[in-house]
Amino acid sequence: MLMSVISRQCEYVAMPELSGARVLITGLTSSSGFDLARSFADHGARLIIQSPEDTLEMTELAAVLAESSSDIKLFNDPLQSDEEAARLVQSAVQEFGGLDVVVNLASVSSTAVAKLETVEDADALVAHALRLPLRLTEVAANRMRLVWIEGAILNVVRVPDVGGGRAMMLSDLLRAELADMTRSLAASWAEHGIRINAIGPTSSVAALGGHTAGSDADLAAIALQLASRRGGNVSGHLLDAEGASHRWC
Repeated sequence: MLMSVISRQCEYVAMPELSGARVLITGLTSSSGFDLARSFADHGARLIIQSPEDTLEMTELAAVLAESSSDIKLFNDPLQSDEEAARLVQSAVQEFGGLDVVVNLASVSSTAVAKLETVEDADALVAHALRLPLRLTEVAANRMRLVWIEGAILNVVRVPDVGGGRAMMLSDLLRAELADMTRSLAASWAEHGIRINAIGPTSSVAALGGHTAGSDADLAAIALQLASRRGGNVSGHLLDAEGASHRWC
């Protein structure tokens, strides 16, 4: 969906503007998001990473990122409330004096999907999945506005590939709500030059056709493009990640 917005520009172009960029990545885990963080680090970005995992593996991954990034800080506290999300953004802004890029990674657990019984259950799970990305976006956009930063925010929400009607129903509901949220937020912050986009789970139609949500490398390719000058006119879109690492150079 809407991949043609940028894919037609697919030719190798260096992104020197990302060197020194102040990037906040939330929700990174040892199994999801590392390629994204490493791609920004390889471009010389300054990173603040929030992970719900306080593990040796996550510490080791942060050490690998530090080899490329000009500056990196890791927060291992999980985000469980709107207040904690706001404090994280405020801490990141204080650490770097502002933020240029924010990527929020969120996912629904397979356990939560298995417990779904009704459409009402699915609606409640969608609301829960989008609550923190919405709060993080609002606080980050406001902070960008206050210091005249024309930044980029990307929300990524994933549903586990467990198959079955429950997961497909949830994916379709989540995509619809995420698309509406993204359009609304993008319109609200457009006058301040703040671009907001999202990557959602695979739709039921696409899943039945054999399509997937895409790899971490695909996610990294999209995030880099949206954060660079090449993504300067892209806002308010729900994007599909599958194959982006091959189409977006």
